[in-house]
Amino acid sequence: MYDDVRYTGLDVEITEQVFLRAGFCVEFVKLPSSARGIVELQKGEIDVLPSASYNKSRAKIAHFSKGYRRERMRLFTRHINQPINSLTELFSAEYTFTANPGAYYGEELAQILTIKWYKQRLFEVASVTQRMELVKRGRVDFLIEDEISGLYFKRLLGYKDIQLHSYVVNDNAIHFMLNRKNFDSEKVKKVNNAISELKVSLKAIEDKYTKWIKSP
Repeated sequence: MYDDVRYTGLDVEITEQVFLRAGFCVEFVKLPSSARGIVELQKGEIDVLPSASYNKSRAKIAHFSKGYRRERMRLFTRHINQPINSLTELFSAEYTFTANPGAYYGEELAQILTIKWYKQRLFEVASVTQRMELVKRGRVDFLIEDEISGLYFKRLLGYKDIQLHSYVVNDNAIHFMLNRKNFDSEKVKKVNNAISELKVSLKAIEDKYTKWIKSP
């Protein structure tokens, strides 16, 4: 998050600790979406993109650090939490969805979105608060969001009628994407070593945020 003075949040704190340990200075730059971040990384305008899920297309344009935490993509909704066996069930039932532009939600959703009729049911919005608001107002049926982020903003905004669905859309490691031009193998190694050395500290940062969102 950015309050016109400083950047704060789970991945901000982790990024600061990791790159300080690795011997690099950090300057954060505000970008409108994950999609824009990947474009700017590929152009060489930024050096690092935190909170990145690995996939083959991204690996062609950047180095990936080792994973520094896990990310669970979940569904947030005002509908009754009925168990499902696949995300396709909800798309087939003509429900609508909102998600972050450029974010990676796993192979299941990637395959679903290859079907034009299904893809038309997903509306990409850059702001997480605006995505939450769409669900709150009934403009869309489901928000696909990182579990920690979704629970944080649900509580922050006081949206008690929005519930976390039991289905897990995707569960994977989160990495730093590193600009290939400015990060050679030695620098990547420094980042990976820092992640390993800070394992306990990084878990403590994550626990601080998850404790806050799950406490009464």
